[in-house]
Amino acid sequence: MELNNWLQARGETHYLTWEEHWVGPLHKPTWTYVAYYKGVQYGVGTAGNKDVAKEVAAGQVLSALLVPTDGYR
Repeated sequence: MELNNWLQARGETHYLTWEEHWVGPLHKPTWTYVAYYKGVQYGVGTAGNKDVAKEVAAGQVLSALLVPTDGYR
């Protein structure tokens, strides 16, 4: 949610894309979400719950984007 708010404030939600994968039995899958910002992988989250996996990946993206840079991203 924080990542979405941050991107919305900058008009950049269209730069965020996701890959969703799961492995394991149908009754107990393990989910992996891979998050890309401007085509570059910034986050990966894996968990037994889809929402948790996606939130982990989103947190990694936000943390990476909040790191000060020299104007390059």
